[in-house]
Amino acid sequence: MKKFILIVSLAASFQAFSQTKCDIQNHYGDFIEIKKGNHKGKDYLNPELITVDAKYCFADYVNKYPLYMYYFLTSFCPSYTQDKDNLINIKDSLALQSAFITVLQEDSLFSTIMQELTEKVFDKSVPKDTITMNTLLGIAAKYFYVLKISEEGHYVGKVCSGINGIAETEAVRKPFIEAFASTAILKHYYSKEYNMYNELVHAIKDLYKINLGIDNNERLLRARGALFMQMFYNQKLRDMLLYEYERQKEYLPFVLSDI
Repeated sequence: MKKFILIVSLAASFQAFSQTKCDIQNHYGDFIEIKKGNHKGKDYLNPELITVDAKYCFADYVNKYPLYMYYFLTSFCPSYTQDKDNLINIKDSLALQSAFITVLQEDSLFSTIMQELTEKVFDKSVPKDTITMNTLLGIAAKYFYVLKISEEGHYVGKVCSGINGIAETEAVRKPFIEAFASTAILKHYYSKEYNMYNELVHAIKDLYKINLGIDNNERLLRARGALFMQMFYNQKLRDMLLYEYERQKEYLPFVLSDI
């Protein structure tokens, strides 16, 4: 009996150890490439996601949802943003790639996100975060943004993963919710069933129903808040997010508690 218990214990220990061995941080170079481009005589950096070999535990995630990884890279890797000038001066492409991967591996915020992601998606012993639909909608609504007021006094709306209301309203960032919400919205920007572009247009038209201010700066801030609230209660946005959640939940590090 003692021998049997020992064997089972060892097997359980090995299984638990193997579950946590999904190492993404030492394999950035296997799915992220940095390339240099030129536009009108000015060099720029262009990170690209490449297909990952199926032998890696994170292959399905990266291959199916490359825009998530791109969002984490561009929004939650401050070292990359800060080191762009140094990287762009590297002439040799291999040296540039090596330096770029080093930047990613040494960025504490990016590495923390990658570690949490792999643990909560691939290690079944680590519980996923639990969020409400209101939390999800509270983030998603802020990608619908009044960018400016034109010289003619018109609201100029935009949906963008880079220019939005997240940073100016969220004291504590939620990288996984942000990545999911922004990519889902952009995926369905012109889709037949959900068409987020039409929802944006309708919501902005509604802003004209009430005077939001005489001073343009104050008017702009009120318009942004009003648009956020309209989209928070937008049924199509809610339905679309739920649809995408059901399709992707196996690869999301969170669960919705009130769907």
